[in-house]
This record gives sequence, structure tokens and C-alpha cells, in this order.
Amino acid sequence: METIQEEVQIPEQVEALIDTVAERWGYYFGKRTTQSELMKATSAERTKVRTVGNLIKAKITDYLINGADVREEVVSMQGQLKEARATLSEKSKPFYDKVSPLNKALSYLDKVVIPQQLEQVKGEKILPRFQVADYTLKAITASK
Repeated sequence: METIQEEVQIPEQVEALIDTVAERWGYYFGKRTTQSELMKATSAERTKVRTVGNLIKAKITDYLINGADVREEVVSMQGQLKEARATLSEKSKPFYDKVSPLNKALSYLDKVVIPQQLEQVKGEKILPRFQVADYTLKAITASK
């Protein structure tokens, strides 16, 4: 038995829109992958920043509740926090250098290219929406 395959003709404008949306999602997945790598690579540095920040918070709480003189300790910990943040920033920089152009591309496609192409395909301007469609609302509020 032979199967007959029909070639579907897609208008050029629709094909361009599909290609642009596929490009956009490629950038998005690249960004997410890079951010995931960043989180794994800087886990220890982020933990250090969070730990020192919590220690400072505890000292300030001690001062507010008990009136304890914690100035020297807080100043010392602020120095540690500054160093920890600098280390985190330095280790994160290569990842942010990769993500930055992806963010700019996403923004450009979302704000300029895709709306223009949608307008060409639909023949009308894309208007702002202020209410979420029922099917979307149902999907995002479904209990997990």
C-alpha cells in the first residue's frame, strides 16, 4: 500500500514567523542552560554570601532586641560579605557574559521582530490584553 504525502504550502510570512519563534526559543533555552551552569558553578560562593548576610542580620537583631554592642563584629562581617560578593561576582562574570547577548536577542525579538511579523501575518496590530484567557488561567492555576 502506497502512502501519498501532500506537501503543505506555508505562506512565506508564516514560515518566517515560525523560524523567528524557533530562534527565540533557542536563545531562551541557551539562557536557561547557562543560568543552570552558573548556579551549579557558584553554589559555594552563593552559600558563603547568604551565610555571612544571615550572621549580620542576627547581630543586628541582637542589637535591636538586647541592645548589645555589635558594631565591631558587624563591620568585620561586612568586610567578609564584600569579599564574598566580589568572589561570587568574579566567578559569575563569564556566565553573565554569555547570557547578556541572549537576553538582548530575546528582548529584541519579543519587542520588535515578533510583533512586526505577527502584524504582517494577521494583517492587524497586536493589542494589549488585560485579562488572561480561560484556558490559560485554568492551566496556570491547576493544582499540582
